[in-house]
Amino acid sequence: MRFLFFPFLIILFSFQIIYSYSIENEIKNENNVDLVKILEKWWMWWSNTPDDHPDTPDAPKPICSMNIDREYSFIFLQDPFDMGENSYDCTAIPIPKGYSILFPLLTSFCSQGDNGLVGKSFEEIRDCTLNLNRGTVEGNILIDGKEIVNIFINNGNGMDILSNKKVVTNYLHTNYYKELFSKHFIKILATNKTTYKLNWANPSEFKESPVFYNGVIYCDCIVIDTAELKPGIHTVKYIVSALASNPSPNLMSEGWNFKSTTTYELKMQQ
Repeated sequence: MRFLFFPFLIILFSFQIIYSYSIENEIKNENNVDLVKILEKWWMWWSNTPDDHPDTPDAPKPICSMNIDREYSFIFLQDPFDMGENSYDCTAIPIPKGYSILFPLLTSFCSQGDNGLVGKSFEEIRDCTLNLNRGTVEGNILIDGKEIVNIFINNGNGMDILSNKKVVTNYLHTNYYKELFSKHFIKILATNKTTYKLNWANPSEFKESPVFYNGVIYCDCIVIDTAELKPGIHTVKYIVSALASNPSPNLMSEGWNFKSTTTYELKMQQ
């Protein structure tokens, strides 16, 4: 019995180290204003670029769904939410040295431009956003076939994310996972190319000219520093599954249960 008990303590202790490490970094990154700004810009791209996620079955799938933000030296990859299995060859667009890659495991926004939220307070917009990140999320991220992240996230009912969130990861050296949350209003861009056509209360407002609405964003995100990658072609693959079976009582949103696999071929510059 003693021989079984000692290994069990080692396993338990290792698990606690992993759990504590992830929570510590999650809190530290929560106030990272720079990354929140990056996420704000990610949403500007993703929510206004219909070619990157066509909403009709017959529409041609893009060869490369990627955005290069040269102001902040970031590469944006697609949101895997209920996207199924997708592969992208972005090797024709080399990534400059020193850039970072951001993509979400699960992310959302709510804004004062949304149906039912016009003129609502920050607290009400925040609660809407947190509700949209409820449930559990699992993510496996691989670079060139080697797993760099294996993560399990429990966001509970969404409303208690900030106090009762649970994160378990198996990496100990590099913190790829970032919890990003805007504690103040940020700007949500809406244009006539919006990919959320049923989201808005007054779509005529941005029919002619873009409009910025006050909003709140939240993300269980992955950030990869391309300094880790040698020049040449690399494969980035992320497998994400999420479950939120019970709709929030104060949010008009059904639950979800999906698994998506996204694979990118990327070329790093010399």
